[in-house]
Amino acid sequence: MNLELFDKLMKEKPFQYKPEWWMFLSICELYLKRYEIDNPVVVELGSQMGRQKRFWKKLLNAEHIGIDVTDERGVPDILGDTQDPKTLETLKDKLNGRSINILFIDACHYYGAVKRDFQIYSPLCSDIVALHDIESYRYKDKKTRVWKFWDELKLDIHKGMNGYRDSLILSIHEHRDHNLGIGLLIKRKIK
Repeated sequence: MNLELFDKLMKEKPFQYKPEWWMFLSICELYLKRYEIDNPVVVELGSQMGRQKRFWKKLLNAEHIGIDVTDERGVPDILGDTQDPKTLETLKDKLNGRSINILFIDACHYYGAVKRDFQIYSPLCSDIVALHDIESYRYKDKKTRVWKFWDELKLDIHKGMNGYRDSLILSIHEHRDHNLGIGLLIKRKIK
């Protein structure tokens, strides 16, 4: 990865924690190179202000499709609720039969919403599904429960359930002052 460019892009204040974001993008880059995917399609659910878009485009030469429920924080490529069937249809039209290479789920953080976003959009993804904030509020009594869904998904994968027999899972998070975290489900068996 071009670290100079990464550092320059980080100065523009994305909504990501630098060590986790760098590791995540590095893994994505290695994966894309391994499978010779030159122009990946990235779909970001919850694209708040579009601040991550430039990383995908400039570092990975990706086509980025951001979906957000509001345009008050920037202009998403698709304006709509991720769980509205019209939003899904709009995305399918944009994809025009192509699969998603990287799906980044960072919309509503309530347990049921994260689970539904995963159920709705992950079948469209052939390669990497990532969930953001897998550690947020794990040890606090809050309504956001991305961590709970992530733990259930890891268990399903471990048991080989739901077609995940050859999948790989990775959790990226720093244990000290930050409790965000990015969880990755790599759907394709690594060669």
